[in-house]
Amino acid sequence: MKFLWTLLAFSIFFLLLSFAGDFLVVAEEPKIADAIIVLSGDDGGRTERAVELYRQGYAPYLILSGGRIYQETTMAELMMQHALKLGVPKEAIVLENKSSSTYQNAVHSKEIMEKYKFKSAIVVSSNYHMRRTRVVFEQVFQGTGNVFAYVPSADQDYNPARWWEKNRSIMVTITEYIKLIGYVLRMAT
Repeated sequence: MKFLWTLLAFSIFFLLLSFAGDFLVVAEEPKIADAIIVLSGDDGGRTERAVELYRQGYAPYLILSGGRIYQETTMAELMMQHALKLGVPKEAIVLENKSSSTYQNAVHSKEIMEKYKFKSAIVVSSNYHMRRTRVVFEQVFQGTGNVFAYVPSADQDYNPARWWEKNRSIMVTITEYIKLIGYVLRMAT
């Protein structure tokens, strides 16, 4: 009997583990908004998804959020260069170049939204990053009345339904859970 309980426990554990990647992904339909907030941290796919939404008329502004990566350069500036090459006019771009974490992305994006009196935004990040992004943004913007839609960019290297097949995906999944749990625990204290 003990063997059956052990087998059942392992079966449940592995079943839950198989859904670990899917849980990280939050994918909402885009809605007309005041701006599109793009979080840094990839090789350009997030910016490309934001530009696609911009071209489709979902928002008139891009807020490019990412701090210093080199002595003279920020991620926001690199993202802007990419967006400009994709045809977004400079006057449609607002840079947030102080952040170095998802929490700071949210805090500094909130400052920009208050300055420009934006009340809604589409938030773009990688698919695996969206659960934590939503948790952080909802906490930072709590009580403001701001409305968000969370729209992921496609990450060709991360398949949430089969995350255990690639070393990079395994590391991404583990890292996201560590960061998500750490953030939730800090919120609770």
